[in-house]
Amino acid sequence: MAFNFNFSFGNKKDLALKQPPITDTTNDAQVNKIMVDYFKTYQSLYRREIDDWQNARILRRSIINPTTIQLQQLYQDSLVDIFLKRQIRNRILRISNRTVVIKDKVGNIDVDKSAVLQTKVIRTIIKKAMESKFYGYSMLYVAKWEPGKIIKLVEIPRGNVIPELGLLLKDAYNVGTGIKYTDYPNFLLYSQLDDPIGLLEDIAPLTMLKRHSWASWDEFEQIFGIPLRIAKTMVDTQKHRDDLEFWLQNMGSAAYAILPKTVDLEVKPSEQTDSFNVFNEKRKAVNEEIAIGVNGQTMTTLQGSSRSQSETHLKTQDEITADDLQDTLDYLNDEIIQILRNLSYDIPEGYYFDLMQRTNIPVGEKAKIDQILLQGGYRLDNEYVEETYNVKLDKENPFNAPGQNKSALSFFV
Repeated sequence: MAFNFNFSFGNKKDLALKQPPITDTTNDAQVNKIMVDYFKTYQSLYRREIDDWQNARILRRSIINPTTIQLQQLYQDSLVDIFLKRQIRNRILRISNRTVVIKDKVGNIDVDKSAVLQTKVIRTIIKKAMESKFYGYSMLYVAKWEPGKIIKLVEIPRGNVIPELGLLLKDAYNVGTGIKYTDYPNFLLYSQLDDPIGLLEDIAPLTMLKRHSWASWDEFEQIFGIPLRIAKTMVDTQKHRDDLEFWLQNMGSAAYAILPKTVDLEVKPSEQTDSFNVFNEKRKAVNEEIAIGVNGQTMTTLQGSSRSQSETHLKTQDEITADDLQDTLDYLNDEIIQILRNLSYDIPEGYYFDLMQRTNIPVGEKAKIDQILLQGGYRLDNEYVEETYNVKLDKENPFNAPGQNKSALSFFV
């Protein structure tokens, strides 16, 4: 992802918004122009080990020349673990799946202003803010916008950001190559809902231990799970041995041995028929630790033992979700709402963000609620009835059907 020094503000100079000296050139065919590459660090795919984790932590906490790229790449490597990735995603979804609304000073939802915020851009801001709990921080670049509307956001790699110094680096390994992202708050959207190191610092090494168990289990399977084929021969010539080896290779991938007939080879099976449980139990234990690290408990994602225990674990999860919700709302109302105003979003002073829980009520329950409303003297909108009950109403002449109960239909607008 490359950015050009020439940042064009177009006809929006009257807004007097200070912009960073970078331009999104992701769709620019002129690849030969001189660019400032803030993203010239590529994800290394070699497998990390405990030593890499320890070294990355030391470099991250360096007082003289801190770098974040090593630890962030280690975090990315840990997300190869499917269980960890799903745990993180589930925790984020409990916040990002809520409906974004704008409320006025007295707490009433402003429907028109809330409708403007039902966009992928706003959902991305919320998701990246929640990701900061695990990675330590997130940063988004407002690459394209018009007054009252952010059109395009670009995610900036976390390895190029040094939170303690407020820097966005051109070279992720060199602190002296950056700009102060704090000078451009309206275009470089920084989020940090918790500790700047992130929860993955404690969780990432668990995935390494889990991979070790998978590898050991695989080796155990190869040694004891696949039979050994033995070919004995009295003809001791190189050509004959080569022919035997060729035949054995083409018979499958199982281990084999070519021995003189005078050699006596004994293959003893393992007496520990359940040795695989050593690796499997370690894998399960690691999954439990990951679940505790992400969600504070295990029983909402792993099998529980009793209803009372599950209810206790669910309460713990609800407490964590409530904390995530409040942290996200603080970020939206303390920082994002003012940035949106600066970008000409119509959000009056005193208005604030809220995240509303989505509810899916069964049709039968809706009918009971609607009946109560009707008995209370309320009318139901035609479109609501058609959408909710999947029916088509004759709005022009609703009382033509023979034997129709006119009083029952009197609630339609």
